[in-house]
Amino acid sequence: MDILLFEFFLIWSYFFIAAKKIFSFKPNIIFSIFITDISLITFVATIIMGLTKFDLFFVLASVAVTMFLINLFYDYFKRRHDIYFKKYAKLDKVKPVLDYLLIVLIISKIYY
Repeated sequence: MDILLFEFFLIWSYFFIAAKKIFSFKPNIIFSIFITDISLITFVATIIMGLTKFDLFFVLASVAVTMFLINLFYDYFKRRHDIYFKKYAKLDKVKPVLDYLLIVLIISKIYY
């Protein structure tokens, strides 16, 4: 159970640390400051907890595999995202109109 908890916290905390590079700093200042800083503290605390319960080689291997898989995950989905939006470039122009129509529909249903 300790191994699963250790691995879960490694994946959870590094997931948000790696997500920081996707978002720009200004619009997502709350995400950038609070979530990723707390995730960094959680990541370091998880490594320290792992060092107290497991041997050094296991902890280093787990951290390396976690970091590699999370970065591979983000790279894969970034490529898929780029391919999708090149293929459907006109969707970016239609989506705001559909969003506004949905808002108008919701407001009209609330009003009437």
